[in-house]
Amino acid sequence: MIKISSPSKMKIRNAKVGCWSLEARVSCPGSVGPNGKIVEVCKSCYATKGMYRFPNTKKVRQHNKQDYHRDDWVDDMIKEVSKYDYFRWFDSGDIETPELAKKIHAVIKATPNVKHWLPTRSDKVNTIKDYLVLKQAGDRMAYTDNLATLPNIATRFSADSIGLNNNERPGVNSYVIRHEEIFEAKKQGIFVCPVGINLNQKSCDTCTACYTNQKVAYVLH
Repeated sequence: MIKISSPSKMKIRNAKVGCWSLEARVSCPGSVGPNGKIVEVCKSCYATKGMYRFPNTKKVRQHNKQDYHRDDWVDDMIKEVSKYDYFRWFDSGDIETPELAKKIHAVIKATPNVKHWLPTRSDKVNTIKDYLVLKQAGDRMAYTDNLATLPNIATRFSADSIGLNNNERPGVNSYVIRHEEIFEAKKQGIFVCPVGINLNQKSCDTCTACYTNQKVAYVLH
């Protein structure tokens, strides 16, 4: 059974927005750095706090963790996802296996009229990376299941550290910044999420920047 949520913070005016997620930390292989420790941003992960700790919220994500292994999961997801205008993968959790990466590709490819947003750190995992990052042009071994080949998805590679760190891995296009870094982020041409700036704005409203491939920064709160 497919379980899709609609977080209030993700509401877009005059559009239907859905989300499919897994439980944070236990489904986030990219949350661990090369030193074997949790990376800085993940230490204060919002998806380990507040309502995400409620049994019913955790139960849905635990269900999804088992559910995507079904043979007919892709077909069922296509039917559900096609009902939405915008769809976010993982408001908690991440691509935990190559199997899931391949299945997500199939769903997105079969729903061309839906704009997808997928934040991830799983590009750091060798068995998953090839589904996310394009190899060199002309490489005959390039994956046909690579998400980067699809026009209706914004794959957002999330920074491991808080702030505008120049030492982040190549391809990072999503940052968590401190309030005092807003000016510098804008100076560098990075779009700053308005929810972190305007206290009166509680949801995406008319903003769809996360569904594009431009760089975006989210203010730490």
